[in-house]
Amino acid sequence: MSFDFKKALPIILITWILGLATTIALVYVSPSIFPPLGAANIEDEAITSTKIADEAIIAVKLDDGSVTSAKIVDGTITAQDLMDGSILSIKIADGAINSNKIANNSITADKVADGAIVTVKLSDNVVTSAKIVDGTIMAEDISDGSIVSVKVANGAITTNKIADNAITTPKINDNAVTNSKLAPNAIPYRSMYNTTLVSTTSTSFVDIPETSLEITLARRSNLIIMFNAEAWVDGAGDSLFVRALVDSTVANPNGGSQILFTTAGESQHGSYAVNFYLENVEAGTYTVKIQWSEMLGANNAHMADRTLNVIALPA
Repeated sequence: MSFDFKKALPIILITWILGLATTIALVYVSPSIFPPLGAANIEDEAITSTKIADEAIIAVKLDDGSVTSAKIVDGTITAQDLMDGSILSIKIADGAINSNKIANNSITADKVADGAIVTVKLSDNVVTSAKIVDGTIMAEDISDGSIVSVKVANGAITTNKIADNAITTPKINDNAVTNSKLAPNAIPYRSMYNTTLVSTTSTSFVDIPETSLEITLARRSNLIIMFNAEAWVDGAGDSLFVRALVDSTVANPNGGSQILFTTAGESQHGSYAVNFYLENVEAGTYTVKIQWSEMLGANNAHMADRTLNVIALPA
């Protein structure tokens, strides 16, 4: 059976015209007759995932607060997705921020709690003097024996920093103690002088008048007793003897043996001297005196211009 195109042409033409008219009517007429589909025209849950094109949902199509944690793929939130200042402290887990998450030099003083930095957090030798407030290091902060000589400034040790009796002999340089460093009467010393002419014929020791003195010792001492006088005896061949007493103890030399003072007669008389000593005398106050005796007892022995000096040296 053959197809007669010429007979069918009018039908095709009429069909094309009707289609065109229908299209024009839908485009230009039907919007006013049939309004567009709205939310009310769509059944709940009618639009499925397959009906939504990829990337069709943009930000303005999302309600505020509508995207929950479950809707975000793990590991997809990057730094540029976070608003500056949007991460609060309650959003950070305890212990979550480690040292490599903190920028160098970013922790300022007001970020550190008072008393938060303990000893174990400081490296050895990191605290310099510039970091220590002047006057804040107290005695209890310094270990016993830790201050060595090089740490003490010259002239820094004043008198009130030295305990009484703290300076011992090994701490004093040889020849360092001069006369000006000795307190008055630091070395006890007493003396007397008398010009009265006195005489005796006693053959036993008696006190020479006005020839004694008192001395006070603050410590155990060695006494040096120095005596000199102008003296003579009347008779030829006679002798004058002397000795020194500390209270009732006879001083050396010879622990009490008589010491010949002079045998000179009046025409030959002169000044004579003798030194006595007594060691290890205890602290206290003592009377030191000179006694004399004449050998024969038949002549007078005489003295004038007498001097007695007593020095106490540490025993």
